Amino acid sequence: MRFSKSAALYSILIVCIVLLMFPKYSFNDPDTFWHIEVGKYMIQHGQILHHAIHTFYGDKLPYVPHEAGFQIIVALLYTGLGWPGIYILTAVCFYILILGLIRLGHTARKESGQRQEHALLLPFVLLISCWIYYNYFKGRPQMISSGMIVWFFVYLREYQLEPRRKYALLLVALSWGIANFHTGVWLVIAVFTGMALLESILNRSVRLHQIIVFCLVWTIGILNPGGLKSLLYILTVTRNNFNLLINEWQPIQFNSLENLPILLLLLFFACTLPLSLQGKPFRYFFMLGILYLGVSNFKQNLFMWLFIPYFAAIFFDSIPINRLQLSKSLVRWTVLKLCLAAGLSVNIAYLFLFPPAIDSRNYPVDEMNYILQLTEPGVRPKVLSRYGSSGYVMFRGGDVLCDGRQDPFITKASTGALGWTAFERSMYGFSEYLPDIVKYDQPDYVIVHSSTSQKLLSGWTREFGQPAFKGTYGSVFAIKHK
Repeated sequence: MRFSKSAALYSILIVCIVLLMFPKYSFNDPDTFWHIEVGKYMIQHGQILHHAIHTFYGDKLPYVPHEAGFQIIVALLYTGLGWPGIYILTAVCFYILILGLIRLGHTARKESGQRQEHALLLPFVLLISCWIYYNYFKGRPQMISSGMIVWFFVYLREYQLEPRRKYALLLVALSWGIANFHTGVWLVIAVFTGMALLESILNRSVRLHQIIVFCLVWTIGILNPGGLKSLLYILTVTRNNFNLLINEWQPIQFNSLENLPILLLLLFFACTLPLSLQGKPFRYFFMLGILYLGVSNFKQNLFMWLFIPYFAAIFFDSIPINRLQLSKSLVRWTVLKLCLAAGLSVNIAYLFLFPPAIDSRNYPVDEMNYILQLTEPGVRPKVLSRYGSSGYVMFRGGDVLCDGRQDPFITKASTGALGWTAFERSMYGFSEYLPDIVKYDQPDYVIVHSSTSQKLLSGWTREFGQPAFKGTYGSVFAIKHK
């Protein structure tokens, strides 16, 4: 392949941008720890979990296995390669996602009768990919599902343009994959497919093979470990608004400086609509869905980042870029894939040379070292810790009141002191009510964060005695039960 100077510089730029997405920022998510532990348990016992493990309740509380595929994969990678193994999964998923975002832009332009390539598409995709990487690619199932959802949408639109058998098979396969790796987001697939069917009805272009394919897409999702209950998992976690106790489920504060990129994205999204909708019913349906998800909360705002290329790719033609003779891409698809792979490979190699360490300021690393030194081998101590750190406690070998699997801990069976569920006690408990919760749940140790007010700490000291240990994260109270 012959390279122009501009293409060579563009290729170097791609590699440099990927290298600036530092691997260390893809670790230390509180959910990753319990995902690994749950995956290990399933591998060791040869079964899919339908109950919570390593909790104060033993194995009594029911659990919806809505992320089983992801948990098994991360457990295998961590067991074999440690934290660098988790990053390999991150890098592969990120590679697939970036290519999917670019292909999404090509598909949007193809639908509108424009040249598929555009010079602004790649830098735009890389820009939003940086945000996605630093905010959402942190050892959680959306790493896998985000790329699968984008590619599902690409093949769905391609199938609408040209109903080829290859696209039909890929749609069914991706629907099954999403349902098994991250079942909680599968409803998005059902809605996308419903929009496409409605589009065909309005255009009077419905065909029997199309109805069959879409029905397969809908029914194949049921073939997951949790069945229909997993597909409707969103109804479980939003019951009684328990999910609003978690930061990422709360409404987005658009006036906050830290959410400025989200605000700018929303404004840019609005600017693209007059040019990108083009009077097509599907685009109106899709716009409404993405707008709803994009402004709901931080967790669902990811969907607006994923699908902004679909709207922006058409908007680019309104920019007078032809004067710069950049109306098409400067690098070929093959070169792009090589550059992305090169940058991610360097990051992988770096992590194997310098494996990441757990941040002891955000997780009770020293505190669990102390507790485990006092615990007999094979025994899991009962440790009460804040919701955000309980996954790490469980990962290190402790039993917890509640971890990131929200659904087992909002059941009536977990109701305890003050009439609160285990989830509520975990979220509200580190307050003046902590002595009541300790008396009811009877943990062996309580880990409190260093940010605790002196007033609360003094009250807890009167109840539990002086902290037995003070570490980087906080303090450990050894509980003596009467």
